[in-house]
Amino acid sequence: MGYGHVAKAFLKLLASRSEELLAEFGVRPTISGIGSQSRGLTLYPEVLSLEQAVQLVETGADIHEAGRQVQHLSEFIAGGKAAGAVLLLELTTLQPKDGEPALTHIRSALEAGLNVITANKGPLAFAQAALLESAKKQRVQLRFESTVMDGLPLINLAQFTLPMVGMKSFRALLNTTSCLVLELIEQGSTLAGAIRKAQEIGIAEADPWYDLDGYDAAMKTTIVTNTLFNSRLTPSQVKREGIRALSLADIRAAANAGTPYRLVSKGRIQAGKVTALVQPMKITADDIMQVATGTTSLITLETEAMGAMTLIEHDPELMQTAYGVLSDLITILRQNPTLTAPN
Repeated sequence: MGYGHVAKAFLKLLASRSEELLAEFGVRPTISGIGSQSRGLTLYPEVLSLEQAVQLVETGADIHEAGRQVQHLSEFIAGGKAAGAVLLLELTTLQPKDGEPALTHIRSALEAGLNVITANKGPLAFAQAALLESAKKQRVQLRFESTVMDGLPLINLAQFTLPMVGMKSFRALLNTTSCLVLELIEQGSTLAGAIRKAQEIGIAEADPWYDLDGYDAAMKTTIVTNTLFNSRLTPSQVKREGIRALSLADIRAAANAGTPYRLVSKGRIQAGKVTALVQPMKITADDIMQVATGTTSLITLETEAMGAMTLIEHDPELMQTAYGVLSDLITILRQNPTLTAPN
C-alpha cells in the first residue's frame, strides 16, 4: 500500500539484494498487489517478479496496467493472500490527524494473518500497543523501524540488543525540517526562504507548519517513548511547542551566543510514570546535539546498565528509509526463516 518515492526506492533496493535473500533464507520475494492513492487497488494473480517491477519503475510505465483492479481493501488483502502474500508493506502518505487510512490498512492486514512493515508513523503513534497486541494474537509481526529515524536501527536496538538495560530517558532531534529551517535562519535566510529550501530538497511536508509546530516530532516522540518504556502514550499526551513563537532576532541571537535553538524531543520514566515533550530549547556549546547540523538527526539514550549512548544519522536520504524497510523484512525472515503463505 503506497506507491511513492519510498516504495520505488525499496523495490530497487530489494531487487539488488535478491540473491543474498535467496542464499540466506531461500526466498525470492514477489509482488501480489499494489495500492496507490491515485490509481486504487491492483492485484496480480500471477504475481510480479522484482525484476518486472523494477523495469516498470525505471521505464516510468504504469505498474497498475499489469494487474486487475479491485474496489475494497478486504478484496485486496484476500486476493493478495490467495496469490501467496505473507506480508503487507504500508508505505502510504501520513495523515497526522488520526493515522487513517493507514491504520485501517495495518489493522486489517494483521487480522487477516499477514505480517506488516510500515514506514508510516501515524498508525504507530495512535495505536502502537493495540496493533502489536493484534500481531501477537495472530502470531505475525509488525515492524516499523523507518517510522522514526529512517533506517537507523533504533527500534531494533531497543528490542534485540539492549534487553533489561533499564531505560531511563532520552533526548533527541527527530524533525530534520525544523533543524534545517532554524540553521538557515541563523545563516541569514528569511523564514519563507528557509521553508522553501526545505521543500526543495524534499524533507518538508506540503504544510511545513506540521513540522515547525512540532506535530511530526510529537508523533515520533510518542513512538520512541512507547517503544523504550513499554508505555501507551498518544500524541495528545506529548507536551508540544513548536518554533512559531521564536522571532528571527531570537534565533540569530541564540546562535551568535553559541547556544542555538533546536526543536528537542524528550521522554523519561520516573517512579513508573512516563512523560514526554517536544519544545524549542537552547543547545549549549558542550552538548552532543551541537554535532547535528543540516538534516542530521540524533538521539541520546540514558540507561541504568549502559549509561548514556548517542545514535547519529548524518543527512539521511530516501535510501535510508528504504533500507529501514528492508531491515524489517530481514528481521521477519530471521524470526521465521520458514515463512510460507498463510492458510
